[in-house]
Amino acid sequence: MSEPSEHATRYRRHPQTAGRIIDGQAFVVTADDNRLHTLNRSATRIWELASAGCTADDAAQMLTEHYAVEFEIARSDAEQCLADLATRRILVRD
Repeated sequence: MSEPSEHATRYRRHPQTAGRIIDGQAFVVTADDNRLHTLNRSATRIWELASAGCTADDAAQMLTEHYAVEFEIARSDAEQCLADLATRRILVRD
């Protein structure tokens, strides 16, 4: 059986994080290391989207709706952002 593609991987907020959005920026605390992470506006939008679960394609679609960017570029950026947020344990892969 093959691995699901990165485009099909679903991400959601890590259940042991807490966060707030202030002036369009998310501030997220990860419980395992008690660190405060400040997200830029694009990452904040992706973090918001992940509250219901999202894929890189979902995030890319949202980015193209908010910014003047082509879908393929938005998907590449979304994949990088999602991977970074998962590495920092802000998001988890489903």
